Amino acid sequence: MSLAKLQSHELIRKAIHLSSSIIPLSYWFLFERHFTLQVVIFLALGFLTADFLRLRSDGIEKLFMRIFGSALRQHEKKNLTGATYVFTGSVVAIFLFPKEIAVPALLILSISDTLAALIGIPFGKHKFLKKSAEGSTAFFISTAVILAIYFPESIIINIIIAAIVTLAEAYPMNLDDNFLIPILSGTLLSLASLL
Repeated sequence: MSLAKLQSHELIRKAIHLSSSIIPLSYWFLFERHFTLQVVIFLALGFLTADFLRLRSDGIEKLFMRIFGSALRQHEKKNLTGATYVFTGSVVAIFLFPKEIAVPALLILSISDTLAALIGIPFGKHKFLKKSAEGSTAFFISTAVILAIYFPESIIINIIIAAIVTLAEAYPMNLDDNFLIPILSGTLLSLASLL
């Protein structure tokens, strides 16, 4: 396996995915919850509207595919895009969880999911559920690091949460992981805060 397996469209996807970290980072360092939620709701509605229109209009679909088609995976061409799930998941996470939980949950989505693909696609040789062991290892380590930054006193709990979220990301499910990851991460962190 080599880096050649990371085709240009996948690199574009991952660059966009990684750039979504601007949401939790700006929430953490710059903006309060209400403003951040308004912005993310606006983006989510925009992407939902774009998906709705392109799935119902051949003309809009052709225009959409001309602009964004190279970055779409096959299953997204007739369904919601990953970006729509990212922003929808961000809305739910910011709405449901306090900042100190929503931010790391969203960083796991943008950073760990990106690293899993950047490692797993070119270097993955061993199957792990529906992903590769190499990609899932990258996901687990980066998730554990993010959690250690935000919750340095909870090493064992961080490792358990990282393992559960890694399993969920690798397990074959119908729910898009761009939506699942931040909600599951936030829920587990919320439960851990009660201990």
